Amino acid sequence: MTIENLARLINGQTLNKPSVSSITDFAFEAKNVRQGYAFFALDAGENDVDLAVKHGAYAVIGEEEFTPKDSEIAYIKVSSVQTAIMRLMRFEATHKNLKFCAVNAAQMAILERISLGKNAALMPKSVPELFYKIMRAKDGDIFFSGDTRVLQRISPLYDAVWTDTKAQAINPSSIFFTTMICDGIYYQNLNIPRVFMGMLCGLLHYFKQNNISFKLNDTRALAHFEPIFIDKNFKPANFGASFRALIVENDEELFLIETAFLQKNFSSDEALICLPRSSDINVQNAFYFDELEEIKNLKGFRYALVFCDKSELLNVLNQSKEQAGLF
Repeated sequence: MTIENLARLINGQTLNKPSVSSITDFAFEAKNVRQGYAFFALDAGENDVDLAVKHGAYAVIGEEEFTPKDSEIAYIKVSSVQTAIMRLMRFEATHKNLKFCAVNAAQMAILERISLGKNAALMPKSVPELFYKIMRAKDGDIFFSGDTRVLQRISPLYDAVWTDTKAQAINPSSIFFTTMICDGIYYQNLNIPRVFMGMLCGLLHYFKQNNISFKLNDTRALAHFEPIFIDKNFKPANFGASFRALIVENDEELFLIETAFLQKNFSSDEALICLPRSSDINVQNAFYFDELEEIKNLKGFRYALVFCDKSELLNVLNQSKEQAGLF
């Protein structure tokens, strides 16, 4: 990329007249700069800039008024380095006709346990990783993300994977497993809760429509709608070893979907909905608690959906009466 085009794309001002005319790649850390690179001076000090130049940077992109110490390389001033990075990603995404797709938290957890074909990938959460992923993507590649704010900045016209509301379970037994037929393929005893069956089918439809090959790996412990089976004393038991389970969820959108699923399939005595009193989620006839310890007072239920973190609930369940009394 030429220095002139780079400055124009990121809406930057070149502070000098460099003798170099183009750059070969980008670096976010001075120690990673190689000859011909452009260095993003993001939260970088003067020493970082000097090190980048020493390593062979052909351009330095920053928000400060640099005093060029090497007249041969380009010093480009921008109002925001973060915005400059986003502009480059947006240009590259448009130029390569990349496709972006929004998914919810459950679909993202499933995607993290799927081996995708070469034309599809999950969007990294770190800016440098995402930048390199987009810069090195091939024409037409597809990226999945649960962060719609980032998607909006890179590609406002992004896709979304919808839930297949017509998906049907075959011989449903446990709510923590799924057997179904989707796009003519039989899937037996998947370690995916039945409440997410339509979301999974939506993903599989999207794969088919966009020629994405895939392989389902171990989908246990999705970290959503995750059961903790308990004995009569509310002590954690092995999976399926008890008729009662606390089901943990910490995502608001999924919690409401799971609430509707349990209320549709079980009576209000069988399935309880439990929320901290401080929560903004409003569910009719829910059990509201001030402390998680109060969950141990519940009686006569089969399932209790609890809005909290799993580790926090396990800590409470594993406490002895003496330990609980200390708090």
